[in-house]
Amino acid sequence: MKSRRPGLVSIHLNTERGMRGGEVQCLGLVQGLAGAGHRCILAAPEGRPLFERARREGVEALAWSPRGEWDLGAALKLRTWIKASGARIVHAHTAHALTTALIAGRGLKDVKTVASRRVSFPLKSFLSVAKYKAADAVVAVSAEIAEGLALRGVALEKMHVIHSGVDLSRFQLMPAKDEARAALSLDGPGPVLGLVGALVEHKGHRMLFDVLPGLMERVPGLQVLLAGEGNLRAELEERARLAGWPVRFLGYVEDLPPVYAAMDCLVLPSLSGEGSPGAIKEAAAAGVPVVATDVGGAGEILRQEWEALLVAPGDAVGLETALFRVLSDGALAKRLAEEARDRVLAFSMERMAQAHAQLYFALTGRGPGTPS
Repeated sequence: MKSRRPGLVSIHLNTERGMRGGEVQCLGLVQGLAGAGHRCILAAPEGRPLFERARREGVEALAWSPRGEWDLGAALKLRTWIKASGARIVHAHTAHALTTALIAGRGLKDVKTVASRRVSFPLKSFLSVAKYKAADAVVAVSAEIAEGLALRGVALEKMHVIHSGVDLSRFQLMPAKDEARAALSLDGPGPVLGLVGALVEHKGHRMLFDVLPGLMERVPGLQVLLAGEGNLRAELEERARLAGWPVRFLGYVEDLPPVYAAMDCLVLPSLSGEGSPGAIKEAAAAGVPVVATDVGGAGEILRQEWEALLVAPGDAVGLETALFRVLSDGALAKRLAEEARDRVLAFSMERMAQAHAQLYFALTGRGPGTPS
């Protein structure tokens, strides 16, 4: 009988003070690796959502709040943790954390630095490019991100495309649609269109609002749910109020399955910046048909006309047309949802964790690497 390889020790760094998709992925990866027998330590700002949630869920978490990228005190603290834990992998889940990780690991020959890149925004400064070049490996969550990094000179052999995962178990027992709508105080039999994402410029909420008047004329009784927080909330709330639109602002929602259960369609009209959009994978797992812009890795996850309807970013006419198709054609909506539910099995948290473990073993000379 083959003996099981001993687990690796890794430290995972996150400097964000909110709880968005990247933080959900960071926590999911740490939990997935720990569940497979590896020791994972999460270093994150104390008192912030990621740190508090990790502690609640039994994750080994250390309080770590660098004051900028060049905080030498934070780097020294991290270096002490690396030596004390015997960590062989230091994984930076944010760009700011990567700088500190590289400083902390300088001269530690057996310690490898991994950087995650989750957004498709181009790297602009010399420092931004230099630190990704300096990492031992870069995990890009979509092929588009990997291509963008390669254009800036990051070595292809350092890059590994590993899409973000989704916790499929959360969507196995979904509430009934009527029950979910009642819990959200949604009235009437009309269809419900949902958007899950931060209320920020690049997520495309304004474009969705641009097409709402025409869409509501074509789809009687349409209601809209927006789950997320951001700096556009006041502007969007005022626009919806003045127009008298049936738009509900739910704010940040941690327990999303009941929200997806209330939907007839998820829309993600992002203009730029997407990596491996979690919302479309969650909707697929929940059995909700998806209309999205073909930004970042969206088309790598759900394919046009097979598992979703995809339109070009900024194409308001195409967005309205695609939404009308899904909201008015029950057979199309059902087919897309069924195909997407099968497709999303390839993007589970377990598969994501396994791919990272393979990469870590390859970096430390303890096993084969993952294909780039």
